[in-house]
Amino acid sequence: MISKYRKVNPWAPWEVHASPHDVPDYDADPFPVADTEIGRIGVAICYDWLFPETIRQIAFNGAEIIVPVSAYMDPWGTAAPMDWRTVINRTRAIENTAYVVASNQAASLANYPPFGWLGGSMVVDYDGRILAQADPGAGEKAVVAPINIDMLRAERERRAGHDLRGHLRSEIHPYLGQSYLTPAGSDLSIESNNKRIQSAKQRLE
Repeated sequence: MISKYRKVNPWAPWEVHASPHDVPDYDADPFPVADTEIGRIGVAICYDWLFPETIRQIAFNGAEIIVPVSAYMDPWGTAAPMDWRTVINRTRAIENTAYVVASNQAASLANYPPFGWLGGSMVVDYDGRILAQADPGAGEKAVVAPINIDMLRAERERRAGHDLRGHLRSEIHPYLGQSYLTPAGSDLSIESNNKRIQSAKQRLE
């Protein structure tokens, strides 16, 4: 084992799990990146993928390939007209000048009511191009595409325009310095999650 990732953003209020955010004095890097012979790899789990801050931190920690492992169900999966997975996978790749290798659960509505998981796993390059994608639908499918880490590194070095990491103006975005969804501590339940979410919404008003 070369890396261990803990989900940072459980799908509150229904996922009643602790995040590194909820653990006082969490002593591991919550956004680890593994340096491997095929490139520097970071991982994210399911709901994490909707938070650009989480994925951006993985990229700023050095990830060249980001691997979201998800169970996105309909209507938020890979089916029209929403097709969140495709939109977000391409966006995260562009935002971070990184490859995205995204796997998504595929299971029939008949087996897991009230949801069906639409699969649609894909590989996206650093310009947001879909290199390969499984057809949406239940059943096991393999997705294979070439990844050229040397080209990625050359592009990161070469670019002046569209260098979104290098152009980040952190100081002008004060929202990240404020607390919204406060740590849960030991009080983990759907009820406490709902209270924390409502409190966070009030801070947005």
